[in-house]
Amino acid sequence: MTVGGDTQIVVGSVCAVLDDEKRSLVECALEPFDPALAVVMRALVTVVGVDVTESSARRSCLVVAPHPDDETLGAGATIMRKVDAGTPVHVLVATDGSKAPVGDPVEVAALRARELAAACDVLGVPAGEVTRLDFVDAELDGADEALVVAIAETVAAVRPDEVLVTGDTDPHPDHAALAVGARRALAGTGVRMLVYPVWQFDRPAMLVRQLWRSGRPELVSTAGYLDRKRAAVGAYASQMAARPDDPEGLHPRFLRHFDRPHEVFFPVRT
Repeated sequence: MTVGGDTQIVVGSVCAVLDDEKRSLVECALEPFDPALAVVMRALVTVVGVDVTESSARRSCLVVAPHPDDETLGAGATIMRKVDAGTPVHVLVATDGSKAPVGDPVEVAALRARELAAACDVLGVPAGEVTRLDFVDAELDGADEALVVAIAETVAAVRPDEVLVTGDTDPHPDHAALAVGARRALAGTGVRMLVYPVWQFDRPAMLVRQLWRSGRPELVSTAGYLDRKRAAVGAYASQMAARPDDPEGLHPRFLRHFDRPHEVFFPVRT
């Protein structure tokens, strides 16, 4: 990746010579500095990224999300831009979302499905362009070949120009497993794969790893779409933290990562 000499030296010194075990140790050591590092990484991604707002709007896509809400957090404005440009968009959600909030799995899965439908309605994605797989929430890393096949079948049916999916540097096991499955499903298809960060924003050392391993980040402007994106995120009421000190759910501080001037995507070779 060409990101300029100084940036390459800084990022490379952290990542290029470390094996996965050592990288994990570095990431753990950096955790106390995550808030400051997150600010630095956000600025770095903006500096080295290329604005693809206009060209992105013309590329059909399949947005692959591990859970209902990830598609909106990571790519909500991008989805709306494509839809408004008349570009085909299909959303594929891999798991049933049944583990959060805590409750009867059947009832929780039904709730998450309703929230997904409401969010996609705000995004402008019709029900016929939303596919829900039945993999169990928090168990996606055990899906293996079945997940690859399901993604490959959807890609063959939709025939998108690009696939937007979570990254394998995401600390959430479902998010990482989905990235691995998508990359295998896309091998040899010629379809572009771009990953959108989610939990890497809270673990920015992993964002460093993603930046080093990927092509130059691509940025899509959220200008004119943030109000609608906030409304779509708001459709996921069950996922919001009940209190500021609640360890579960999405907190306002975390949601601010997705309320920015650009959505970020990292090209990944398949």
